[in-house]
Amino acid sequence: MNCVWLRFSLASFALLAACGKDEPSGTGTEGASTTDGNTTSATTTAGMTTTTSEPTTSMTSPPTSTSADTTVGESTMGETDTGELPCPYTPVDGMPAIGLSLVANGFDRPVLALGHPTQPDRLFVVEQGGHIRILEPGMTSAPDDAFLEIEVSCGGGSTIGCERGLLGFAFHPDFPTDPRVYIAYSPAGTAGDPPTRVSEFMLAAGDENHVDMSSERVVIEGAQPAGNHNGGMIAFGPDGYLYFGLGDGGNADDDPQQTGRDPSVILAKIVRIDVEPDGTPDNPVSCYNFCDPNPELDYTIPADNPFVGNDDFAPEIWAWGFRNPWRFAFDPANGDLYVGDVGQDQVEEVDVAVAGGDYGWSVMEGNNCFQGADCDTSAAPGAMNGDMMYTPIIEYDHGAGCSVTGGGVYRSCEVPAWDGVYLYGDYCAGNLAALVWDGSTVTDLGNVLDVGERLLGNGWNAYGDVFITTVDAIPNGPINDGLVYRVAPQQ
Repeated sequence: MNCVWLRFSLASFALLAACGKDEPSGTGTEGASTTDGNTTSATTTAGMTTTTSEPTTSMTSPPTSTSADTTVGESTMGETDTGELPCPYTPVDGMPAIGLSLVANGFDRPVLALGHPTQPDRLFVVEQGGHIRILEPGMTSAPDDAFLEIEVSCGGGSTIGCERGLLGFAFHPDFPTDPRVYIAYSPAGTAGDPPTRVSEFMLAAGDENHVDMSSERVVIEGAQPAGNHNGGMIAFGPDGYLYFGLGDGGNADDDPQQTGRDPSVILAKIVRIDVEPDGTPDNPVSCYNFCDPNPELDYTIPADNPFVGNDDFAPEIWAWGFRNPWRFAFDPANGDLYVGDVGQDQVEEVDVAVAGGDYGWSVMEGNNCFQGADCDTSAAPGAMNGDMMYTPIIEYDHGAGCSVTGGGVYRSCEVPAWDGVYLYGDYCAGNLAALVWDGSTVTDLGNVLDVGERLLGNGWNAYGDVFITTVDAIPNGPINDGLVYRVAPQQ
């Protein structure tokens, strides 16, 4: 893979990271944001190269967001959003500048921050090194105690360069009434490259602060031919099904596996399953020619998955053609699924995924023909082209970053004017960007904040807040700090 040099002065680290959330674990130190609990106040910048309609680089009042036809199903996520919870903030009028309010520091490569479904002020922070820690209201640094602790490949104390580890976390849709939680991780002690595994756990009896680690049930896994492009994001959709993102399994050019174009395997896909066992062991055709399937997996394939009955496709597949869908998020208002898909040498992209959609890899990288492939580049953002592949709603080239970090859609009551704004960033460039998608047209709000740290992950809570996680590191050395921020007005 040909990597690119970035504008950051940390040249050796930038070159490593330019291979694309291939190494989601380090950060530069230039322009570090405040860590005293105040909101950062950084200069708004512009200049992202996009393929969007109606571009702008200043925060103006966004159009009303409406749902695209995602065929995910009727949204029920509003049952826990600000429509039923008292607003914890004093609403801010107008269109303030976007900032990041530091929540806490001291984490080991935080990749996700999720609010408890019924106690949104309790934040569960997922550390790539193998821990989930609970931030109680008022805490400003990572606690020593862990809600969950598991041994993972590339565990605690790892330096820059690992893409494995504890990668995803989700509460059961009926949590805490149903006390089950789910993680996606790379198990330690596996010969060769470990699979990306999703397991179910129960809360410890009578203890809402800890998981019963003996309760693990492996639900589904995708075998990995290499240590990068693992994906690993999981989330329950508004339909109650689990969505699981898997990258193409590593190696440049999707070679030799070509999983991006292989509909019979679950790598390079977003899969959708019912976590309830159906009593029949399932063997997702994920192994291609590099592993033996796990014969003990037991879950249910939804009857309305888009490729059920199509012998060419693994029935778990919901959408396909992704290189590395590192972080994704559902819009809590309408169920749209926003996916940050990491590119290779040229283009980073954000997609709004639809059931059955083909997102092009490795024929396309963004809305570009990959390495001279014959493809149609004439479609508008978010539309299907003549090859029946969907284009990104936004893309940017490697002059503006090298590894997109998908974020979330803002639905908080704190700033009503931001309602429907999707916020995302770039791991290498250390910026926060924004856009609005109305189902057919994207309004590009450009770079809205220079964070000065590497954007690693995302998160949300039932108030509709969006969280961003970052890392701070010495080039080619150990990681100094992992931080969690809440998107908030600049102070």
